[in-house]
Amino acid sequence: MNEIRPGRGKRAALLIEAIDEISILSQQIGEVEAKFMPLVAELENKLVASIARVDNHALEKQAEFSRVADREKKVFEAKLNTAVTKTVNRMVNEVERADGLSVRSQVLIALTIAITASAISVYGSYWLFGREQAEQAAIGRAVMAVWNELDEKSKSKIEQAY
Repeated sequence: MNEIRPGRGKRAALLIEAIDEISILSQQIGEVEAKFMPLVAELENKLVASIARVDNHALEKQAEFSRVADREKKVFEAKLNTAVTKTVNRMVNEVERADGLSVRSQVLIALTIAITASAISVYGSYWLFGREQAEQAAIGRAVMAVWNELDEKSKSKIEQAY
């Protein structure tokens, strides 16, 4: 009964040899990990630092763009106001020079001046603010999409806050 089968010894020897090789490979994996973990950590730190630098640069450029846009907006508003004022003053001066005009003619001239000034102002406002409508609409749609996904509890908290 205690007979050893003829292939069992070889099989056991092969299993022991395989287990030894697996333990050697496990040790080598541990050594490789020990060697490469500092390198991986260093690369990860450099990646995080690079991402932070890119984020900071993007924020700086965004702030710079906002400053330039605000400055240009103020310059345009000032030029628009100057142009409207000059146009209105020129028309008023023409009306003042025109002695002998009937009251009806003077009223029509004043009405023309007012309509022209209003049209210039509306056009300037549209040029200044109207081009942003598509962007504002997109932001509004995004806000509404997020708002529709919120549960009632979150909506009520937001409404109470504002």
